[in-house]
Amino acid sequence: MALLSINSSKISDGQISLPRTGRWVAALRATEPVPLGELLQMEFESGERLAATCVAAGRQGGFWSLSLVGGAGRLDRALRPKYYEGVPAYLIIRDLLTEVGEAAGEIDGPEVFLRYTRLGYPAWQELRRVLLLLPERSWRVQPDGRVWVGREAWPSYPKRLASIEFDFARGHFWFSLEPGLQPGVRLEGRAAGADVVFGNVERVVHHIGQYRTEVFCAR
Repeated sequence: MALLSINSSKISDGQISLPRTGRWVAALRATEPVPLGELLQMEFESGERLAATCVAAGRQGGFWSLSLVGGAGRLDRALRPKYYEGVPAYLIIRDLLTEVGEAAGEIDGPEVFLRYTRLGYPAWQELRRVLLLLPERSWRVQPDGRVWVGREAWPSYPKRLASIEFDFARGHFWFSLEPGLQPGVRLEGRAAGADVVFGNVERVVHHIGQYRTEVFCAR
């Protein structure tokens, strides 16, 4: 089995970039084309999976260049304007996700909006607009493709990782490829032979061809 595959297509190179806030994206080089506009399963040989949609593909030499986004790839779709009165925030968020065809995960937003007018923005912009009224919440597309909204709990990552390269001043670290690492966790491990706290993970970039994972942390 290849390090990473999508259906029967093996991935030979590329990057998967996962931010703490927003949707994750991938730019990959594959041996075979994959369907456009369909929810696909990206699978690492170690068993980790990511649900994504291919939004663009092109032939380059003997390979295919693929651009994918986490989830169903429909957060760019424009919403119909809509007026809400006396409705909790989580219902407004679930409503906009359902309307464009994205799957909702855990949505934390019990606050009741006395009045709220949804404009005709793309869904991701409207989601960000709602969250401006909920400043303690974040949102992101999870590995399973569902949209999560909630407060960051910063649980500890269950594995202690040894950094290959590091810049503590910038919160920038490199590790051997760690497909299970996602943003929103607290990362600890070793660097230069010492036990260290790397910090709260803000962004993870998996570099497939290099077999490395790049991490940006807030300390």
